[in-house]
Amino acid sequence: MIWFDFDNSPHVQIFRPILKKLESICIDYQITARDFAQTINLLQLYNLDYKEVGYYGGKNKLSKIFNLFTRSQELIKFIKGKNIVKAVNHGSRTQVIAARRLGIKSIVMMDYEYTENRIFNYFSDYILLPQIIPDNRLKETGFNLRKILRYDGLKEEIYLGGFIPEEKFRESINVNLKDVLVTIRPPSMTSNYHNKFSEKILLNILSRLTQIKDVTTIIVPRTVIDKKFIETSIRLTENIRFLDKSVDGLQLLYASDICISGGGTMNRESALLGTKTFSIFTGKKPFVDEYLERKELISYLKDESDVKKINFINYCKDKKVNIKNNLVDKITDLIININ
Repeated sequence: MIWFDFDNSPHVQIFRPILKKLESICIDYQITARDFAQTINLLQLYNLDYKEVGYYGGKNKLSKIFNLFTRSQELIKFIKGKNIVKAVNHGSRTQVIAARRLGIKSIVMMDYEYTENRIFNYFSDYILLPQIIPDNRLKETGFNLRKILRYDGLKEEIYLGGFIPEEKFRESINVNLKDVLVTIRPPSMTSNYHNKFSEKILLNILSRLTQIKDVTTIIVPRTVIDKKFIETSIRLTENIRFLDKSVDGLQLLYASDICISGGGTMNRESALLGTKTFSIFTGKKPFVDEYLERKELISYLKDESDVKKINFINYCKDKKVNIKNNLVDKITDLIININ
């Protein structure tokens, strides 16, 4: 049995096609998950069986450290005695710690080389990264190159390869077909790479959108923290609203004309689906995003003057999906065959 741990919303999308592939070849799996962002809601949306374990540690560093050990201990209690042969995650520190203590081989996927990596270097057995991130960048950021495995493509292509648009998706979220739809994902306000300058750019964008007609803006909050921050920082108008139910995020991005996000995964999904994409991430830029920026699939908003340049009405609406790799079989085979 292979054990997957989901501790953030994107992980459900990343591993869902891999889980389907495992089912097709009769390999059992176990999912554990923590209640953070839309992780649990998405698991329920896709009818995936899971065990909720632990909670989000919050913004405070001491709380994060405490949670690191308490959740890993809870994972150990739940997994111990089960016939687990491998542990797989995308950046779950608690799982790699629990797996090491249980003597289970662990594979951690990631695509942001500037993440704090000491736990992954010490506790994980393998670190799976996109081929395009060069060794010299990984060496500079402190990765143990002896643990690195590679795959050709971007992690988003694992699940975007099977994407099929829903014709009436806009109707399902009550958005006029004639409106320009702008989807906004606030920057993370509790992560290790939090930068308050991103929030200033976000508020500047929202302030501008309150003054533009025939534009519907949907904000997809991460947590109650960023939702409250927006509600208390700016007076929102009728054409700007929070997403009030769980939906397929890929359908939302494809249905959108513009995506503005402080998160890497959502930006890459949007860019690959052909939606006009702007990043308000102000931390250290990942190599993957540098690659997409060079291809003019993502534009970075560095300050308020960049925000003023965004044309929310007159822009090219012709969508070109930029998905080239079918990674499901390759990643699944790699996970199965690693010893």
